[in-house]
Amino acid sequence: MRERLALAFVGLTLAILVPAGIVRGLWLAHQVRESELDALGEHATQVAVVFDRRFDAGLPVSSLQLQDLTDTDARLTVRHPNSPDLTATGDRFRAEATGRPLEVTRTVGETTVAAVKSDARVRASARDLLTSLLVILFVAVILAILLGLALARRLSEPFAALARSAAALGRGRFDIELPDSRIPEVVALGAALTTSAQNIEHELQRNREYAQLASHALRTPITALRLELDELLLDRTLDEETRLSLTRCLAGVMRLQDTIAELVETGRGRSLLGRTTITVRELADAVTRRWGGQPPDGCEVRTRVEAGGELAVTPGPFEQVLDSVLADVCAHGAGSVTVRLEAEESHLRLHVTGRPREDAPVERPDAAAAAAITRFLGGTWDGDALAGGLDILLPRH
Repeated sequence: MRERLALAFVGLTLAILVPAGIVRGLWLAHQVRESELDALGEHATQVAVVFDRRFDAGLPVSSLQLQDLTDTDARLTVRHPNSPDLTATGDRFRAEATGRPLEVTRTVGETTVAAVKSDARVRASARDLLTSLLVILFVAVILAILLGLALARRLSEPFAALARSAAALGRGRFDIELPDSRIPEVVALGAALTTSAQNIEHELQRNREYAQLASHALRTPITALRLELDELLLDRTLDEETRLSLTRCLAGVMRLQDTIAELVETGRGRSLLGRTTITVRELADAVTRRWGGQPPDGCEVRTRVEAGGELAVTPGPFEQVLDSVLADVCAHGAGSVTVRLEAEESHLRLHVTGRPREDAPVERPDAAAAAAITRFLGGTWDGDALAGGLDILLPRH
């Protein structure tokens, strides 16, 4: 997106400057030609005045006198009714190389002067002007590219941030960060993402509550019925046919109980974001990239996969919990932090250990937030990362 915006800005600049430069160049070339014609006409008028006075005074005239008044790249012709035509040519005047020659005719009294001059100076001036215009155009394009890249980066950054937030939501994170922008489209997209995150979070909560309610509502009467059947089977006065019927009923109740347990467990394990999964090993690598190295506060995070490295997990919830836990440990701990990951059939266990600082506070908001998120996601929170170690158990999906 950034490159396309920059190209569009440069294209718009060229679309404005190129036609303007062409029109400006043609106008300047015309002005230069008109200026040269005016200068040549003024010179022809002065020559006509000089020779007309000599003719009126009856003084002799010659081509040598005219030669002294002729520019090196021009040709002058003097005509008078009482004298043959006089012509003088400059040393650098070439009739075949004049291009579009500058031609003027001036008459003073009975003397007429026709002046022809090469347009070499006009062409040279036009080339100089064209070179200047090209330099200006080149500088303008360079400035347009730099300005376009800067504006494109400024305009595209909010959308890139929205893309990152959408990707985080797709991974199962609900604490999405929205860009601070006044662009209406960005604000609208951010509001839509926030609403989507809230709706998905609410739906997950409803599913979890439904699973708990279904488990209680179905298992309680089934368990009571099973106990009642067990108690009836203990009666020694029952005949054999009744005992066989009760045994078959008890077997059916047990199968129903197992089916209900399987359905409830399937409902709990169902994820709205199940398709967005990575392996446990990839999750550990992602945590290392995000928190690894040596931050300015001296907190070094190390990860280790102890079991189930190839099992799939929904990364968002684990990233969200670990971000809060590691932010707390790095803010209030000293030395390195170890995160061990151990995947089981339906859960992933995280064990976080670190050393506390002497001035570590009792109330730590990041730790409290991580604990609340863990419980909301249906997991368990046991211990303290800065006091013996923290165990977090979360569903893999």
